[in-house]
Amino acid sequence: MDVKSRREEYAETTRAAILDAATARFTADGFAGTTVDQVAEAARVTKGAVYHHFRDKAELLEAAFVQMEERLVVTVAAATEGIDDPWEEFARGVDAFLEACLEPGFRRIALEEAPAVLGWARWKDIEERYFLGLMVASLDGLARAGLIRVPPGDLTARMLLAAISEAGLAVAAADDPDEERTRVGVLVGQLVRGLR
Repeated sequence: MDVKSRREEYAETTRAAILDAATARFTADGFAGTTVDQVAEAARVTKGAVYHHFRDKAELLEAAFVQMEERLVVTVAAATEGIDDPWEEFARGVDAFLEACLEPGFRRIALEEAPAVLGWARWKDIEERYFLGLMVASLDGLARAGLIRVPPGDLTARMLLAAISEAGLAVAAADDPDEERTRVGVLVGQLVRGLR
């Protein structure tokens, strides 16, 4: 039985408070407009405590982004749980992602700030770590049902993931995000059906 010490529990609680405060600040003011002092004040910790848990502000943004990706994986899994129809499962998963793009925090951190601050390669690496497997599994499910044909390898999944990421950016930037979400969902479905 692994029992955490009070010190470990306090460290986890402190780290979570810092991450929550940073997420709120990055959402409101962006990366450039947020200081470590502001994060420390919002988390009710010292600036030294922030640097104890995070090397710098960029690492703090990466942690916020990773936390959002982890939560989104759970959301997508919940949205698709118990669905037997592979097309419906795929559509619901895409819709859950697009819905997340409407949330101000996800839009600001995951779609706008993370690619700019972390660099495209690091941002893409994290995105693929959480979503490439889901995309491969979705396409495999459609292929096993005889609904599409997917070439060997994960190139198709990577291309589709990139298209869905672009779709998320379009939804986030739209004047009418709900209408754009519907339009984009249909378009992504058409792209996948093109693999028949």
